[in-house]
Parts: sequence; C-alpha cells; structure tokens
Amino acid sequence: MGRYIRLDVVSMVRSGYFLVFSVLFSAGFYVMFTKLFTVQGWTEKPGFAATYMLSLAVSGAFYAALTGGGIRLGEERGSGWARQLTLTPLSPRRYVLGKLVAAWLLAFPALMAIFLLGVTLNQVTMPAVNWALTLAATWGGSLCFAVFGVAIGLLVAGDATQFACLGVFFPLAILGGLWFPTSAFPEAVRQVVQYLPTSALYRLGLAAEQGTGPVAIPLLVLACWTALAGMAVLARLRPEALSPAR
Repeated sequence: MGRYIRLDVVSMVRSGYFLVFSVLFSAGFYVMFTKLFTVQGWTEKPGFAATYMLSLAVSGAFYAALTGGGIRLGEERGSGWARQLTLTPLSPRRYVLGKLVAAWLLAFPALMAIFLLGVTLNQVTMPAVNWALTLAATWGGSLCFAVFGVAIGLLVAGDATQFACLGVFFPLAILGGLWFPTSAFPEAVRQVVQYLPTSALYRLGLAAEQGTGPVAIPLLVLACWTALAGMAVLARLRPEALSPAR
C-alpha cells in the first residue's frame, strides 16, 4: 500500500489541476492583498502578512485534501478504475485508506508553498518553535479535510465529484474567513462560523503562530467534523460502493 500511496501523491503533485487550485490560487490571493491592494481596516492591521499567510495556507491544504481524497476517488469510482484496483491484493479498505493518507500528505506541500511565499515575499518571521507548532497544527488538523474528501468521493462518483467538492470548498472557505474577514457577516452567521472546520483550523494555527490563544474549542470542532465525516466513510466502505454503478 505504501508504494500505491507514493505513486498517487507523486501523480497528483505533478498535476496542473492540483498546482493551480491548491497552490497558485492561494498564492494569487496572498500576493494580491499583501502587495497589490490595500483594504482599509483589514490589510493595514499589524501582522496581516503573517495571519493572511496562515489563512491561505489552510485554504490550500483544504483544497489539496479534497482533490486527493474526494475528486480523485470519485473519478476513479466513476471510471471503474477503483473496482479494478480492488481486484488486486489492494483490498477496498486498504484502497480507501491509501486515498485518505495520500490526501493528507498532499496538504503538506500546499501548506509549505504558502508558508515559503510568506517568508520570501513579506519576510514573515517567528521563532522556530512557533513555526514548528504552526506547521504541526495546520497539517495535523488538515486530516479532517482529508476524511471529508474521502467521504465525498465515496458518496459521489464521476465528474459530479468535482462539482461536489467545489460546492463544499467555496462556502466553507468563504464562511470560514480564509479569504476575507467575517466582520461584515451578520452576527448570527458569525456565531455559526466558529464551528466550521475551516475557521477552527485557522484559529488553531493562529494560536500556534502567536504562541497564545484558545485551542480547546478549535480542537473539539475539528474532532467532531472528523468523526462525522469518518462515520460517512465507514457507512459507505463496502466493496460494491466502489463499483461504477454505485
């Protein structure tokens, strides 16, 4: 299974689709709002380059995990390739587990690309221990997104998987405050936002980056979403679910 995971990760990293949406999309937003445009009351805040780097790194990791776990799995189910693979010694459980691990691993280069951009473009600095904690928190928490992606890939098949993943990605990224501040949202919406996995992972990474801040609620939120998505995966984890007809 290790060889299969390695091949899956390498093929995804070489994919132009992965590069554009997981790295270049977030990088474009970062360059736009830290170098090209100024938004009063937002981009002028002290430390904006560091906090926006963090939010866009989470955005990139989110889509990377959805791509590796959801879109790839759904397309392989739709084409019948998933069924063919499970006729080999790679059992259905090992196949899905491999997709989950690959999706989680793919979040790492997406995170690192935006972190490196922040360092080189805006000279973002922090103590080495804070860098380590930030990377550990954001990458570890992105496991939630990987499980989420696999759940979508098992529930939707074929070309529809891409639209399903986009239908999850854009609302959760926007409402989670990964691209724009949530201060303009109605109060009721802002109360709900803190319980979204995207917002929770951003706040967890922010606490690690700043060396202070609440972590219990973000961890609990991520754990609940991971458990919910995990139950959906287990409910669909049957050999017949990998058939193109399913």
